[in-house]
Amino acid sequence: MFSTIVVGVDGHEGGRAALALAQCVGDAAGGSIVAVHVQPYEPIPMRGPRPDLEASTREESHELLGMQLAVSGVAARVHVAADSSPARGLHAVAEGLDADLIVVGSPHRGPVGRILAEDTVRGVLHGASCPVLVARHDDLDASLGRRVVGVGYDGSRQSRAGLRWAQRLAEVIDGSVRLLCAAEPAQAFSPAISYGINWVALAPERREHAERLVAEAVAELGARATGEAVVGMADDELLRFSKDVDLLVLGSRGYGAVRRTLLGSTSDRLVDAAACPVVVIPRGGHDERATDGSEGTGKAKDEPDRVRADEVAAR
Repeated sequence: MFSTIVVGVDGHEGGRAALALAQCVGDAAGGSIVAVHVQPYEPIPMRGPRPDLEASTREESHELLGMQLAVSGVAARVHVAADSSPARGLHAVAEGLDADLIVVGSPHRGPVGRILAEDTVRGVLHGASCPVLVARHDDLDASLGRRVVGVGYDGSRQSRAGLRWAQRLAEVIDGSVRLLCAAEPAQAFSPAISYGINWVALAPERREHAERLVAEAVAELGARATGEAVVGMADDELLRFSKDVDLLVLGSRGYGAVRRTLLGSTSDRLVDAAACPVVVIPRGGHDERATDGSEGTGKAKDEPDRVRADEVAAR
């Protein structure tokens, strides 16, 4: 499942945490690690490339990678790339190596360097063609603990892709899958309120739909899987859920035709604030049919025909 794991290393804590987590996953699931440092380099206009500068920066990058691997105690191949965008450089390396997983560290929560680091992590997540695993920046002794893989599930195509990935991971690490499906209550700013829809009356239907989704998914996965349906805001419920699992898997936002990751508002918040590492799965390839527009991050969506009938009855 993980023949090649690409790890972004930048010399900071986040990179060391990413290396530790990559080794943990690699040891449990198999696969080799490639530590990558992307030099922030671009040829000067009108002067072209500087071979002496390129050689110097490449040497510095190799030294940085060697030092980080020694400190982390991780065995890995090293790869140096040059690009004005670290995220784009990491994408190019991962695609060139046909990587199965990209691992990056979340940005440090202090004010120094946070904005740049956060932009890089978001850049890696937006547009990666393989799953991206974001390690907690301060988790330098990563472990899979009880080997419980959590999934935010809503029945959408994107969340089903996350569920399949979580199932495969659980199988190779001899772990288990735990699902969470959150049926969100109506919000005061929802346009539906002004249309006279009685969302209070619909709440039991929304919960029942979430419970049915979980029951069907658990039955499909078998003995390795458990799940729960809750009523609440998806991001709040998944943040709580992240304290009880070792990894949290989320589907990518559902639009566009290319196999790429794309964060929605829920996954964007979870990548930054979850209590465990977060995996974001790219959406499907070019031949995937149009999606239903759901973010695929664990928020239960209602069945369109059923909702229309209930709305009419509730007016």
